[in-house]
Amino acid sequence: MDRFETQTYDVLVVGAGGAGLRAAIEAAEQGVSVAVVCKSLLGKAHT
Repeated sequence: MDRFETQTYDVLVVGAGGAGLRAAIEAAEQGVSVAVVCKSLLGKAHT
């Protein structure tokens, strides 16, 4: 059994604050696949 799983995305957004989430939304609206990576499990937009 493989220990890691590989995923492929068009855009990787690092950070789930206000700017990161807005960038992810805009990219998704443009029709590309998007992944968001953040420190916490559910994200925390304190902006």
